Amino acid sequence: MVAAALVTIGLVGTACGDSTSETADPTAAPGPWDPCTISDEALIRASLDPASEGPGSLAQGQPGWKSCEWEGPDVAVIVSASSTTGPDHFRNFPGNTDFQDVTVAGREGFTYRQEADESGTFCWLTVPMDNGGVVDMQFDRSPFSKDTTPMCDWAVRVGEVLVAEVPR
Repeated sequence: MVAAALVTIGLVGTACGDSTSETADPTAAPGPWDPCTISDEALIRASLDPASEGPGSLAQGQPGWKSCEWEGPDVAVIVSASSTTGPDHFRNFPGNTDFQDVTVAGREGFTYRQEADESGTFCWLTVPMDNGGVVDMQFDRSPFSKDTTPMCDWAVRVGEVLVAEVPR
């Protein structure tokens, strides 16, 4: 989903005798929040199975991102966080469309879809963070679900619970 070059958190190695230690570069951007820290209680309230947790495939290998995913009976969600990418990245990304401003857990954000998703199987919810970064959540309908609720309605409903656990 995100194919942009992102800032890498730099580590500086310092030699001291025969040992090497790593310390964070004070000029580097802070690391992203880890979505895998969302509580089991919140996941259950969001109709997601805590035992289904896995690494979020969208942010894997993307420097400056952390990601985690869960499944439920009707939807699955991949929650990705970056401390260096802002919401404009998603508003300006080619193919993103149908932007709707929303308020979830008392925070302003927006949902969007991708033009290629003609069947309406996916929706994304993006919420800015005070550090200049963002949390971007991808929701997709389970192939076994009989529910016909529009995916962006699901995104707001589930996002209401998950965003409450995201640091400002």
